Amino acid sequence: MRIWDCHSHARGDETGEQVLRWMDEARFDRINLFARYPEPVGGAFDRDAVRASIDHVARVQAADPDRIYGVVWAEPRAPGMIEELEYGLVDRGLRGVKMIPDHWAPTDEWLWPLYAKIEELRKPLQFHSGILYGFGDSSRFCRPVLYEALLHFPRLRFSLAHIGWPWVDECLAVYGRFRAAAGYQSPACQMWVDTCRGTPDAWREEALRKAVPFCGVERLMFGVDGYPARLPQNGPEHAAKDLTILRDVMGLGQAQLETFFWGACEAFYAA
Repeated sequence: MRIWDCHSHARGDETGEQVLRWMDEARFDRINLFARYPEPVGGAFDRDAVRASIDHVARVQAADPDRIYGVVWAEPRAPGMIEELEYGLVDRGLRGVKMIPDHWAPTDEWLWPLYAKIEELRKPLQFHSGILYGFGDSSRFCRPVLYEALLHFPRLRFSLAHIGWPWVDECLAVYGRFRAAAGYQSPACQMWVDTCRGTPDAWREEALRKAVPFCGVERLMFGVDGYPARLPQNGPEHAAKDLTILRDVMGLGQAQLETFFWGACEAFYAA
């Protein structure tokens, strides 16, 4: 069975050859690799740091573009971000966009031009959602319900990570809202759910038991959430735990498993 990790973070010092070796050790066939976060220096974001993070992940992707999908990290407070976004997605051939709300909210209307550009370029956008361990007190900006703002951009495909944990029910309700907007039987719903860890083991079975029947595996993408260097250690463990829940506890068939571990992400990036 093929495995596509929809959620992997570059540190900024990896080479493409290293990433492919770690993927092989984990027996993963494809990953989405988010560019390194262009952290602020002295409270200010630097356009050169954004460009460097884009160029790094583009070099990594170039080692095997069929297996490594490089993703631009869009920090909307960085100067020239819309132009850098177009540089990464058009000039460097990266596949999508990653964003983490950090003292800005998805509802902020000054973000509209950025969303409009991503929509125009027809690339998918992967958001963080739920509690945020790495950016201070930013969780209040990452509640799943805030992403209802994307209804203003109906051709923009996006995903919410971690099933919104600890707001799993809220995340699934938001998916229901977007499904209703598209029409319940329509394949045009713009939202997917990134199931990468965030839900600890004690909550994982409950989260998947809710997500699978409500969303369908066609909208649930498997992810690990870590650095490529740790994929040989963490990837097989997370995949095995989810496989046990989905196959042995919930009774999903092979076709459904293949959709969860591969097909949902393929549709997200191909739509």
